[in-house]
Amino acid sequence: MTSSDQKATGYASMARTPLILLPPSEGKSSGGGGHPLNFDELSFGALNPTRVRMVKSLGQLSQRPRSSKKLLGVKGAALEQAMADNASLNEAPTQPAIERYTGVMYDAIDYPSLGDNAREAFERGVIIMSGLFGVVRPSDMIPAYKLKMGAKLLRRGTCAAVWKPLISKSLGSEAEDRVVWDLLPNEHSAAWDPSKVACQARFTVKFLQRGADGQFKTVTHLSKLLKGALVRHLVSNSAEASEADSALMLAARFAHPGGYEFDPDLTTEVDRATELVFVRD
Repeated sequence: MTSSDQKATGYASMARTPLILLPPSEGKSSGGGGHPLNFDELSFGALNPTRVRMVKSLGQLSQRPRSSKKLLGVKGAALEQAMADNASLNEAPTQPAIERYTGVMYDAIDYPSLGDNAREAFERGVIIMSGLFGVVRPSDMIPAYKLKMGAKLLRRGTCAAVWKPLISKSLGSEAEDRVVWDLLPNEHSAAWDPSKVACQARFTVKFLQRGADGQFKTVTHLSKLLKGALVRHLVSNSAEASEADSALMLAARFAHPGGYEFDPDLTTEVDRATELVFVRD
């Protein structure tokens, strides 16, 4: 058992918290003040053999610009930086995942401004998907890297296909009898199988905008911002978010400044989950 897994075991004996599944950010902060990557300190130690193979393969690929461009989907200065990051995964400084991942959703979460109880709930409940590491906890020390979950790094297919049986097994024990808030986009949803997880309940979310013609349109450009705000709401009310019976009432109290509010009439069961719908007129 890794040190992070031991810490997680300690969390399990504390107050119940929801399990919140998040994607990583496309962009990542550089540098860090931590020691180089230590697999034994990462959470979910059962994933380490595959993590080692992924890191080795990505490092080797970073020596081939044409292959890196195809795999990573970037070019120019962004490709050069990605290749440099991927070439030094075992030597580069690390920092906690919650500091490494940046962007709209993580800015909206604004982890440093959370109160003590909300921070504790965030640490206990949030699991972040990663194309390179499978899943990590917010406190796991990781280097800067570039690898999408949909990229084909190993011969077994996309990173999602490689990780799916492993993550499903890991989340199976982690999510048992807990409420799961699944805030993953399709690319990362492909990396686990919810049917393998015996959770208390699973909630997904959808944000809709009512058009001038009265028809609803799915919000895409603001979804990361809205999900970040929802995460703050969940960890700030973790006791309610951890129980299926109170989750709907908690959702009803989520009122984003942008005007999105919970609509129980549009909320339905989709793929063994309750899809909570938030609407702005």
